[in-house]
Amino acid sequence: MPKFYLREGGCGRGLRWQAIAAVALLSACASIQSAAISTVAALTPSVEAAEIVAGPPSGAMLGAEAQAVRGPWSEARVAQARADDSFDAFSAFASVLGDGFAEANYPLTKGALERVLAPLGAAIGVAKARYDRERPFEVDSAVTTCIEATDRIRASGSYPSGHAAFGWAWGLVLAELAPAHADAILGRAREYGDSRVVCGLHYPSDIEAGRTIAAAALARLHAEPEFRAALDAARGEFQR
Repeated sequence: MPKFYLREGGCGRGLRWQAIAAVALLSACASIQSAAISTVAALTPSVEAAEIVAGPPSGAMLGAEAQAVRGPWSEARVAQARADDSFDAFSAFASVLGDGFAEANYPLTKGALERVLAPLGAAIGVAKARYDRERPFEVDSAVTTCIEATDRIRASGSYPSGHAAFGWAWGLVLAELAPAHADAILGRAREYGDSRVVCGLHYPSDIEAGRTIAAAALARLHAEPEFRAALDAARGEFQR
């Protein structure tokens, strides 16, 4: 489940974006999600995901994807996929950056990561609504999910993967902040996204689309002075 850190004081633009994004991502109601996501996309420096990704594959490629989701997967890999269901950058990357990599110790990094939430969430949400792809476990009885398939999960399209998108976006940000650990960070980001296939919740193309949109969204965000300033401030937390 996503964590939302809404800053105290005032009702600034960042606060409004994050509040709307929270409504969009947490609501199981498709109409609420659609309205909120469209609003966020209009207000934020978002990207048009449908112009960046080509859409889900079909035919023989779809058959190969279905087989890939079935595995087989080791018990250890399934356990990792289940742990990766947690939507939190700090727990996701602590294995690479150390046990001290926690919100309390990296408040400026937390602030920089928060700035990704609304624009990337909007881009992913718009694409999910457009393609409306059913998830693997909904069309293939041979697929078993590693977590409970809730109504919220069922209501959210498979393509592209939000978890994979945010995992890759977090990885790109953290690799920029801690370049000495970039390879390990991005490897962990890849594993985090791949866990959604292991978990039976997404096809491989969902994962790749999520990563592509994440890279585009980060490139767009770098044009924003506020985002660059947030990164510059956070960088000091990795240099102490």
